[in-house]
Amino acid sequence: MAATRLCILSSVHPAFDARIYQKEARTLARAGFDIALIARADPTGSAEEGIELVALAPPRNRLRRMLGTLRMVGLARRYRAAVYTVHDPELLPAAVLLKLLTWKKVVYDVHEDVPAHLRTREWLPAPVRLLMPLLYRLVERLCLFFIDGIVVSEDANLRYYRKRRAVIVRNYPLAIYADLADQPKTERPTLIYAGNITALRGLFGMLELVRRLKPTFPNVLLRLVGAVGVAAEEEKARDLISEWELDDHVEWTGRVSLPEVHRQVAAADVCLALLQPDPNHLQSLPTKMFEYMMMGVPVVVTDIPLWRGIVEEAQCGYAVDVADAAEVCRLVTSLLQDEALRHKLGQSGRQAVLERYNWDAEGQTLVRFYRTLTGSAESGLARYG
Repeated sequence: MAATRLCILSSVHPAFDARIYQKEARTLARAGFDIALIARADPTGSAEEGIELVALAPPRNRLRRMLGTLRMVGLARRYRAAVYTVHDPELLPAAVLLKLLTWKKVVYDVHEDVPAHLRTREWLPAPVRLLMPLLYRLVERLCLFFIDGIVVSEDANLRYYRKRRAVIVRNYPLAIYADLADQPKTERPTLIYAGNITALRGLFGMLELVRRLKPTFPNVLLRLVGAVGVAAEEEKARDLISEWELDDHVEWTGRVSLPEVHRQVAAADVCLALLQPDPNHLQSLPTKMFEYMMMGVPVVVTDIPLWRGIVEEAQCGYAVDVADAAEVCRLVTSLLQDEALRHKLGQSGRQAVLERYNWDAEGQTLVRFYRTLTGSAESGLARYG
């Protein structure tokens, strides 16, 4: 019997995105589904058996990205999939088109609270930022009439889809990378941040932290692992680095493969997630924090109630007021000065992830959801993803 084919589409995310490819596509492929993935070209990996990748050149601007929807629909139709899954709000019209053109099942995979995200986008004029969340909800509700299933990554987002066929698949880390924690530490006291690099995600707070740490730790290093989100913010950050004489204390790696992210994290002394308390972050699970914890490194994160509860329960670091730069510096200093404390907190966090906060159970939930949606026979659930 031929494997059931699923087609996954994203116009925003790179092909080897941690959630879309590393977790979901690989989990479903190993569970016996035939996967076609249409996403942005990505040099950080190569597709494995069971996944056919269509890599699209990055669009030159947002308008071209949105106009590319028709092309993606055309590409997706060629695969004659049993289910089409879209991962971006801007692809909701594509989901509707695929439903009308193919009459196959369509799934919307929701990564975040989109209205909350839109309310804080500085590239939108202020009046538009107020209107866009309402407009999005209206468009989404219309599109949902054509959508057969919804996957949400956050428990809080389920409230928007209670009358729909929806399932929570939390974005916990892949436990298979836990073995990469056995990395030699860098010789310098090293802080690390992994993820998209923007002001909203703490870029300037981290630079201020390094400036304050430098007199006590003359060799301190901040390693920023990921892509810069806003060119103007990067330019401002580099100006500050030069002004504060931090050129030898801040390293930009750009995007790297997921295994390399874990290696870089494991080699650091303290992991940072000093995001601004943006509405989109308040109910969002801190994916990067779980990855930090799995690597056995203590964390210093924003004092958001959900995050604080996880940190305190796991006893893996500190939740801090990111507006209090002196307090952030004091707590990071205490960690850098105490190797035994770093080890204790790091191991406690690692144990919490391996026991509770990992992808294994989430992957099983995902496979069951697609098997129910397609009526596929049960043949054993894939372990991992």
